[in-house]
Amino acid sequence: MEKKINLPRYWKFFTLGFMMLSWIVLVYFMDKPEWILIPVFIVYLIVNSLIFHSYFLGMVGSYWYTIRHFEKAYKYFEKAVKAGTHHVKALYLYALRLLQDGKGEEALRYFNLAEKYNCSVLMEKYITLSKSSCCWIMGDIDKAIDILQGLIKKFSYISADVYTTLGYLYLLKGDSEKAEEYTKKAIDDNSGHSPAWDNMGQIYYNRGDRDKAKEYFEKAVSIKDLPDSLYFLGRISEEDGENKKALEYYSKASECIISALNTVTKEEIESRIKNLEQQ
Repeated sequence: MEKKINLPRYWKFFTLGFMMLSWIVLVYFMDKPEWILIPVFIVYLIVNSLIFHSYFLGMVGSYWYTIRHFEKAYKYFEKAVKAGTHHVKALYLYALRLLQDGKGEEALRYFNLAEKYNCSVLMEKYITLSKSSCCWIMGDIDKAIDILQGLIKKFSYISADVYTTLGYLYLLKGDSEKAEEYTKKAIDDNSGHSPAWDNMGQIYYNRGDRDKAKEYFEKAVSIKDLPDSLYFLGRISEEDGENKKALEYYSKASECIISALNTVTKEEIESRIKNLEQQ
């Protein structure tokens, strides 16, 4: 990663220096009580929030996101982005929401901004993975693969998320051998990574090995209810003539959160449910 100015780090050092200087001047030299530092620091933060308004909005959004008040967090992220924030996490999470909604081109613009201001290696990996997903959503699978291959060459450690995504991209390309190769790397890194087991299920389903596919899909949903795995378990049950069981899987899948990054859509699942209910 290219050398960048880590503004948040400098702000932290500056703030610490300001507090130390305030203590020296007010308490040590002027003999003021230590509680005087509290209103001084409050005023300091208010002034900072006014001067660095867009960044402050991103910080507030991050706070709400941390305590899982997601909708409130995204309201602040949106305000921060519109105000031209340099807050990397705010830009990243705002772009991620756009990506999940299928707005790949718009999301990519904000991921690029987050990348421009980012100084964290871990965040660089997250941003790069997300940029790859943007290319996938936009229909450029080859570029999406190239981005992740570049990430693998750059870093000695790559997470299961990256290997799983790369495996799925190769599956979309019709290269099931490479799809399985990278998916196995994801499982070797993290055997509890449910999307990797879902990948394996889809690989074997596409090969026509429904028994093996079912085994992998069941492994995936034993870890976490994934709409894709539940959908394909429904498909397999339906193909086996077990319509009641298929309907149960489809119904469970329809209750999951489904984004543009899923293999199936809510409409596909609801269509399957409707067809079975009419039989």
